[in-house]
Amino acid sequence: MSDNLTNLISAAVAAKMTPDFIEKEVNSRVEKLVIECIDRSFRSYSDTAKQVEEAVTAALKVDRLDLPSYGAMVTAMLKSQIEAVVSPIVAGRLAADMEELLKLAPAEIKLSEIADGMRERYRDRHDHAYGPIISVVVEESETIPGYYRIGLDEDEADRRTLRACDYEIAIGKDGKIYSATLEGRNLKDTSRLGRNWGMDQLIRGWYACGTKIIVDEDAVVTSEGDY
Repeated sequence: MSDNLTNLISAAVAAKMTPDFIEKEVNSRVEKLVIECIDRSFRSYSDTAKQVEEAVTAALKVDRLDLPSYGAMVTAMLKSQIEAVVSPIVAGRLAADMEELLKLAPAEIKLSEIADGMRERYRDRHDHAYGPIISVVVEESETIPGYYRIGLDEDEADRRTLRACDYEIAIGKDGKIYSATLEGRNLKDTSRLGRNWGMDQLIRGWYACGTKIIVDEDAVVTSEGDY
């Protein structure tokens, strides 16, 4: 029995071990082995892979890209876009500021009207003020007729000298302000930041717009109520 089995196996193996079969299987194994070797050789950490990477990099190297510069064009586009958006906003704001300034600074104003405006804020108070509530001091130049120095104080009614007043303005024959002191600061001092209010804002507006101040000293009223 065993001999028959041995003979069968031998016959089967002999039948398979033909030259064509052996060549095919050898080729197949060799091909597989070669592929595995190549795969190992081309892995990222292998010397071959590094050499190939260097060769490919060198082959694809571009010494100089001759591309046009678009900096000037982009700058022009940005400028155009910004002007298109910002200009109307700025123009509108300037127009509003100018309108506000013109309301504050008419072509001319009487000293009595200035005093009336200073007294007006007391009329809305619950403890309605009576009697002298503001100060207006007027001095005409002794050497140059028509030149005045005017002291204004909207918080004190007992100021008798220019220096005692919070505000002092000097006007020429044309009635325009040529110098002023606003709460101890020179009118032309630009170091102060922020917006001005009240008399400070008014005087700056008169100066900026060249408002003519008419001195009608006899008509100036500094009191309020039945005093």
